[in-house]
Amino acid sequence: MLETRRPAFDSAEPWRANLEDAFNDLVPETLEPQCDPRGTLHGVEFGPVAMFLVSGTPQVVRRSTSAVRHAPADSIKVCVQLRGRATIHQGGREIVLDPGHLAVYDIARPYALRLEGMWSCAVMAVPRDEIDMPEADLETAMDRVYAAGHGPGLMLAEFVRAAAGQVRSPASPAAVKVGTAGSSLLVGTLIDCDDLAVDAAADGLRSHVMAYIRSHLDDPRLSRSDIAAAHHMSPRTLDRLFAEEEFSVSGYIRQARLEAVRRDLEDPALLHRSVSALAAQWCFVDAAHFSRMFRRHYGHPPSHARPSRPYLAG
Repeated sequence: MLETRRPAFDSAEPWRANLEDAFNDLVPETLEPQCDPRGTLHGVEFGPVAMFLVSGTPQVVRRSTSAVRHAPADSIKVCVQLRGRATIHQGGREIVLDPGHLAVYDIARPYALRLEGMWSCAVMAVPRDEIDMPEADLETAMDRVYAAGHGPGLMLAEFVRAAAGQVRSPASPAAVKVGTAGSSLLVGTLIDCDDLAVDAAADGLRSHVMAYIRSHLDDPRLSRSDIAAAHHMSPRTLDRLFAEEEFSVSGYIRQARLEAVRRDLEDPALLHRSVSALAAQWCFVDAAHFSRMFRRHYGHPPSHARPSRPYLAG
């Protein structure tokens, strides 16, 4: 039976012990130098289904291959992100959760969660045999982010948060009925397959990445791999995020830099600066290459973008 517990937030060792005990040998690791991972955990059982409220400091929590062998479990977890950011890494998948998102993952396989900021999550653990959907559909569901702000995702998120907040587990058979309701809500959310919700989550992350690119345009180190690392995803995941866009990640950087140079060229206050100097400011160090690129994109050479010098009477 799962014990209801609230370990002290500022005590690292009870946090580690309670996390390992409640979550099948899940181990916290330091994310920020000289900062031990700490947190709180409160769990309640509803028959075979368990609900948790978890919060903590920045950290990575990991269920290793050896932990999977040592403490086998055949359950699916649902993580509802309430605060901060979580990135789920499992079997080549990378799922990024911001507040208002939820996702599912398989604790029968190794995984890691990168938890950033002062984060909190509502978590539900459901035995796989309680989830009434084909295995292939469940695997597909683990590739997705679901919106927790409307539709079945909202009902599931509110249910998990409310159930996990109970002081203690209700007596059986009421507990079993509540657990079954949670399993049914999970299936309803996953089979709803709200592509608009998935697209909205991706749009939010893509907008965040684009804002990051625009704020670092003058950094010559800005690159696809740098952007992926800054957002705790692989370059391949970043590429997928831009797959349906007009520009690839590299193309978006190039386009944004060209626009920045064009704006500077059109600024009368910058007439005293040469074309090559303005281009170099936005990381175009080869003047000839920049000129060809500018002409190809705008249909005229960079010099034609400059305003005429005002006539000064003698």
